[in-house]
This record gives sequence, C-alpha cells and structure tokens, in this order.
Amino acid sequence: MKVLVTGITGFAGSHLSAYLRGEGIEVSGLDLRPASEEFNAGFGDAPPPVHCCDLADSGRVAEVLARERPEAVVHLAARAQVAGAWEDAVAITQSNAVCTQSLMQAIHQAVPQARVLLISSSEVYGKVPPEQMPIDEQTPLKPNNPYSASKVAQEYIGLQYFHAFGAPIVIARPFNHIGPGQKGNFVVPAFASQLAEMEAGLREPVLRVGNLDAARDFTDVRDIVHGYWLALRKGEPGGIYNIASGSAHKIQHILDTLLKLSKIQPRVEPIPELMRPSDIPQVIGDASRLRSLGEWQPQVPLEQSLSDALDYWRRQVSQSG
Repeated sequence: MKVLVTGITGFAGSHLSAYLRGEGIEVSGLDLRPASEEFNAGFGDAPPPVHCCDLADSGRVAEVLARERPEAVVHLAARAQVAGAWEDAVAITQSNAVCTQSLMQAIHQAVPQARVLLISSSEVYGKVPPEQMPIDEQTPLKPNNPYSASKVAQEYIGLQYFHAFGAPIVIARPFNHIGPGQKGNFVVPAFASQLAEMEAGLREPVLRVGNLDAARDFTDVRDIVHGYWLALRKGEPGGIYNIASGSAHKIQHILDTLLKLSKIQPRVEPIPELMRPSDIPQVIGDASRLRSLGEWQPQVPLEQSLSDALDYWRRQVSQSG
C-alpha cells in the first residue's frame, strides 16, 4: 500500500511515517513547511518525499495526489490548539475545517478510491459527566471550544463524501497522546522543556504549571499511530474509532513522574493564566471498538513515555546551546 500523510513532519506525522516505513509501506507527505533535518534524520538516507503545499489550495493538492497516486490518505494536518483557542478561533476553523473540505475535494477529484483516515480528537466530546465514563463513540458530541468545534466540522466534512459518494472514509478520535518529539504548549512538553532548560542552567528552578487536578487518558504516540494503521486498514467506511488507554492520570501524577526523572527539584508555581476557562475535570476513553478490529493495546508504559519525552528535550536544549 502507498500512503500519503498530511502534516507529515509534525509530532504524530513523524511517528506514523516511521511506523509505516517499518511495516514496509511506501510513504509520502504534504506539509506547509519543508522537512526539517530532525525529521529527515529519522529515516537515514531515504526520507519520504514531502510536498510543500497549503491544503487550502485544492488544485495544487489534487496535482500532488495525481502524481503520487496514494492508495490511502491519513489526514493529520491540523492546528491543534485548545489553550488560547478562543483568541485564534477563525484561524483554527480555517486550518481544520476549511482545509479539510479542500483536501477532500482534491481526493475526490484525483484519487476517489483512496481510503481516507481523518484524525479528529477526543475534544469533540466536551465535558462528559463522570457517570458516563469511559467515553465511547456513542457519547453525544458537546464541543466547548473553537478547536473541538472545528474537529466536529472536520468529521462531517469527511463523512459527507461517504454518504454522497460511498468514499471509504474512516474517522479516528485519539485521546491525549504524548512522547518524544512533542512540542508546543501541551502539558508534557511544557513541563519537560522547562526541566531540561533548568538542568542545563538556562532557566531559574521555578516550574510554571496550570491545573494539576485535571485527569486525562494518556497514550504514547507510538501506540497511537499503531492504532491509526489498524483503523486505516480495517476500519469500516463511515466508522468512528476512539484510540485511548482506558485509564486516566492526573496532571499532578505526570508532573511528579517527570520530577522523579529529573536531575533537579524546582519550585512549582501555579500560573492563573494557564488555567483554561472550559477545562474538563476528567477524561477516560473506551477503545473497545478499535480493539475489535484486531490486536491493539497500549504497549509503552507511561513512565517510559515521559522519560523519552524528557530525554528528547534534553537533546533539544543541548543542540540549541
């Protein structure tokens, strides 16, 4: 099978590409930016081709698809932003919903038989009462921020091609994923990057944190992309599949584990600005529908995932110095 990945140089895209290569799959990708040295280094002398392209340009995307002729497309490209989403609501909607419409139109035009895996998010479920946990795919959607609303729109944009044309569209709803290579203002890289800088003497030993009481369903990105591959190959067209560990860990536990792994013990300082106005107290996902497709269970222990993330940021700090 030949697979094209949008957002290929991102956190999940890099891991998915490496996983597919390991399975003997031919991989290519679309991204706004050229592949970085860090991305290419993960593939030795033969990194996958990366076509620089704005997904909003449906004609250009169709040209790339016609040239590559993928048998499957994994749509990972998105603006993944919950914190600060209200300030960038229009840009998030443009990146996640409008660009998905453009991509789907290009696929319909150039490679209409290609299987498509749209990567949504567990954020679409919004605030779910504890008595309704774990969250399965029948849980009503209650998006409560611009990011989650854009992901609901993305799902329906994809599904319209399934309902109208019978296109083999499958949707994955991953819960929180972590691991080496993750950047941005997500909780694990936020903590790990600060700790790595402190260890190197580049930051005062004060760790800035947000809400430590929230509990999330964390899965290592390497297990998540294995789930993507399973859903892409065996998912029912029009089907939706959660990808989750089935258990929740408080952010406090994530912090405590990283502190145990660190070489220093900084002062922890809560920052009011890091508290989200619509933060969800607890999230636990049910991935039994995905597991029914084949053998899938998270394999990477949480502490190993956090250790690998911290080591990644230690290398980043060392290289930047």
